[in-house]
Amino acid sequence: MNTPRPATLTATLLAHAILAAILLPASGCSDSSSGTPATPANDIDSSYLDELEREQAPEPEPTPVIEDEPVEITQAVPQEQDRQWEAEQGSKSTLGKTRDRAKDLANRIKDGTTPDNGIAFTRSEDEYANSSGYRWDMPEDWRMAVPSSGHFAEMYINHPLGNASVAFSKERGSVQEIIRSLQSTLVSDIGGRTKADTTTKTVLGLPVTIVDMKGTYVDPAGKGGRNESPFYAIHAAIIELPDTRILINMWGPEDTVAQSSGKFNAMLERMIQE
Repeated sequence: MNTPRPATLTATLLAHAILAAILLPASGCSDSSSGTPATPANDIDSSYLDELEREQAPEPEPTPVIEDEPVEITQAVPQEQDRQWEAEQGSKSTLGKTRDRAKDLANRIKDGTTPDNGIAFTRSEDEYANSSGYRWDMPEDWRMAVPSSGHFAEMYINHPLGNASVAFSKERGSVQEIIRSLQSTLVSDIGGRTKADTTTKTVLGLPVTIVDMKGTYVDPAGKGGRNESPFYAIHAAIIELPDTRILINMWGPEDTVAQSSGKFNAMLERMIQE
């Protein structure tokens, strides 16, 4: 004898249950005219069918677990220069202070004369010019510059109205020859030689000639032709020594030279014999 399959058995039982549900209420009914109340139909417990259906139902396939791919976190390593700059922010190191000072100076040096070879980083006790047994101390707020060819010292004036330079040199010519040489660096408004105003004085027993002139400054070292700067001035001192002449020449924008002439004259008056 063949054993019925679960699916067939389930269908058979379900059909019998449906048929019983239909026939029993019908058989329990009486004629309405008899006046006898109808016998209520017995409730059929079909919970075993639900249980059987759950047992026969295929098990659901497990949901695959998708693992997230590992995320690689990389951190950019700053270059050596960036690390060095971070370490030096705030001018904490000697290199940082020097670099900040140079950058600040480069930002402020414009619209005026500049030293040919840059600013000299000197100690306060070394901020002076000296030659032939005499010394001139640098005024306050001025800077020592690296002297260019032909100068034994240079000072630099950083000014809001334009920058100026002060050059110290030893000259062999006479006072008049030196004045004519200064005149060659300035031209008048009409293009001719500018007028030189001169005065004389004595410092430490030495004759000194003060020279003042105004005009358009012509830089002899200008590249690509003449490098001209209008509204310039010269305030210079020619000190006559027994064997040579010392020329202290300040030149720059007129307003800067005019406002700096007081410090220039004070430096000259305080000249020291070593």
